[in-house]
Amino acid sequence: MSEEGAIHLPNDEQRHDGIAQKARDWFSDKWNGTPNEHSPLLGEDNDNKRKRKFRIILSAASLSIALIILVSATAYWFNHRNKDVDDRLPPPAWDHLRPAEKDFLELPSKDNIREYLKTYTSKAHLAGSANDKEQAEWTRDQFESFGLETTIETYWPLLNYPISHRFAIVSGPDHLRYEAKLTEDPVEEDETSRDPNVVPTFHGYSKNGTATGRVVYANYGRVEDFQFLKDQGIQLNGTIALVRYGGSFRGLKVRAAEVFGCAGVLIYSDPIDDGPLGKPDDENPNESYPNGPWRSKSSAQRGSVQYLSLIAGDPLTPGYPATENATRIDPDDSTGITKIPSLPLSWEDALPILKATQGLGVRGKSDWVGGLEGVDYFSGPTEGEAVLVNHIENKITPIWNVIARIEGADEPDRAIVLGNHRDAWVYGAVDPSSGSASMLELARAFGVLLKDGWRPRRTIILASWDGEEYGLVGSTEWVEDKKLWLEKHAAVYINVDTAVSGPHFGAGASPSLNRLLYEITSVVEDPRMGGSVYDAWSADYNVSDSHSPPIIELGSGSDFVPFLDHVGIASISFAFRGNYGVYHSNYDSFHWMEKFGDPGFDYHLTLVKIWGLLTLRLSDSIILPLHPEDYTAALSAYVDRLHDYDVPSSYKFKHLSKAVHKLKKATRRFNRRLNRLIKRLDEYNSLDDVPSVLLHRIEKANRRLTYFERGFIDSEGIPGREWFKHVVYAPGLWTGYSSQVFPAIIDSIDAKNDDLVAHTEKRAAKSIKRVASSLH
Repeated sequence: MSEEGAIHLPNDEQRHDGIAQKARDWFSDKWNGTPNEHSPLLGEDNDNKRKRKFRIILSAASLSIALIILVSATAYWFNHRNKDVDDRLPPPAWDHLRPAEKDFLELPSKDNIREYLKTYTSKAHLAGSANDKEQAEWTRDQFESFGLETTIETYWPLLNYPISHRFAIVSGPDHLRYEAKLTEDPVEEDETSRDPNVVPTFHGYSKNGTATGRVVYANYGRVEDFQFLKDQGIQLNGTIALVRYGGSFRGLKVRAAEVFGCAGVLIYSDPIDDGPLGKPDDENPNESYPNGPWRSKSSAQRGSVQYLSLIAGDPLTPGYPATENATRIDPDDSTGITKIPSLPLSWEDALPILKATQGLGVRGKSDWVGGLEGVDYFSGPTEGEAVLVNHIENKITPIWNVIARIEGADEPDRAIVLGNHRDAWVYGAVDPSSGSASMLELARAFGVLLKDGWRPRRTIILASWDGEEYGLVGSTEWVEDKKLWLEKHAAVYINVDTAVSGPHFGAGASPSLNRLLYEITSVVEDPRMGGSVYDAWSADYNVSDSHSPPIIELGSGSDFVPFLDHVGIASISFAFRGNYGVYHSNYDSFHWMEKFGDPGFDYHLTLVKIWGLLTLRLSDSIILPLHPEDYTAALSAYVDRLHDYDVPSSYKFKHLSKAVHKLKKATRRFNRRLNRLIKRLDEYNSLDDVPSVLLHRIEKANRRLTYFERGFIDSEGIPGREWFKHVVYAPGLWTGYSSQVFPAIIDSIDAKNDDLVAHTEKRAAKSIKRVASSLH
């Protein structure tokens, strides 16, 4: 799933608040017994802790941890400078990589990644299909060949599959009648694009049915776009809305159209958005595929139209796993399924519709105008009636998560979970197979380390998720199934989705992980710039030496959502982005990747190194390298943001401010105790020599760090979308991909419900105070 479109970098004149917004735009716009293939890998708690010798020299580890904690490393917090945290550029000359880390960096191979990608992209592998199962079994076989204990875990969600579709303007002036093609043209040089069995263009979880009515153009299909038309007297009831991709998640465009009375929705890709118009001609030609990387006239963007800001996962089993015999709600009762049919369109198919609205209705503001020639983007409605046919099959069908496990040597019941989804709308070279190929090479490298005698302190779980494209289904069902285990044992979730589409690094993360990411990227070389990835990342955003490049808040669109928003597990997601104009199309192919995305597979290799070092540092550090004090700095900035919203001037959010102040003091005290513990540990060379009282303190510190994010989970959930339970983060209610901070409060403000604003503020403050108390 991940995010839409390409990266557009800021110019020298932009301020850091613009940098932060650009970063958001970039990221927003994606065991029991002897295991067999069908047995789960998550087993009973191992409470008998065994002391083992360090696999590294403790003094070097302690120095590394101390350096992480003592350096001034907090990122510039988006729209606000926070005086409580020094935001000067952190990364030191981080030369003290541990032996396992140094060994790891020598292992990944570009050639291996290339071959893995070629296999993953050789066939279309839509979730639940025969090809999807075949690739799940192949992925399992690869993990096992690397020496990893692996199983396939099956769930049975609702999925839908296309049978037939049609759009046509069937009445009105003869010269404006039109039958849409609804197919993508084959490209001679791209072998897979010529496959006659390619997955048709359709929307996941779209409504089966037919809509008839006149067509109205509604820009990006946001609430404000429909409201503008309504205010201008444009009749929306019973119409078919033509909207373009961008600005919000596609499912929320359909939801908005439904709210305003439309009978159906067409979502098209405009050339000014992810086509070649207005694009730079630097890294790649600003031309449509196959001459350039951008979307071509017949290219259409498939994708889910689930209401992902209301729920994630299987829409018929909300909050519990979609096992084979699970109790399911009626589809008509699901909050996540659309009630009107929709189709994706190419701009080639959208142009005749816009010609049919020419001169009719109203023209919107400048941001309503796209890049198609010969039309002025009038709203319409059209004179003639149109028909939209979306004939799809809904069925409960199996999907297959592939789960590999490396048991920890010293803390086997504390886990670092790595995930990437495997399913794709068609071939998915970028989304998601660049991540799938990278994960396989990461697993192979870990297998080599295991054969050489390395074992991580903590358990590492590698997950190849299925069903992500429909609505984060595989990961969500697994999290709901393993929720109690994860709540107790999962420390961090590391997500990679559309791993590589170009050379520009970016990330979103829980604030407690920001500092670690800055340090890891400071020691991995960037293939293009020659310096570190951190340096190239900073240069992309014109960040001066006194600031760090932005790490955004996590919203939605990828598999971190159930971990962070439902269970409260610190999460991170990162990628290398570029001129990605073939998102969710037939042209997201191996050929596109070799020609435009990452011709030498250098950035795939670089991503594996970053992913591996993050995993090794999180799984091997004596004390988890998480930083609660950085989280507190972020919360202070988020509270400041609340005052930008339309609330009574007398409302000061004092409960929230007091709670954040309490957490600030608690994290400072915790950090001082952690520093003292590190100094004591520096006196010893082996765990066998460390007194039991210090071992207890280490475990206590790691337990508090593990559960820190968990404290932000409110069992009530967000009013109206209770599956989301994090008081700090959730996807924007009407945006989807982008994050909304203090979401329950903002939803209440938008609903103009002062009583609910007060209630949700107190609930958020209570959670933050609970987090503060947990650090004592």
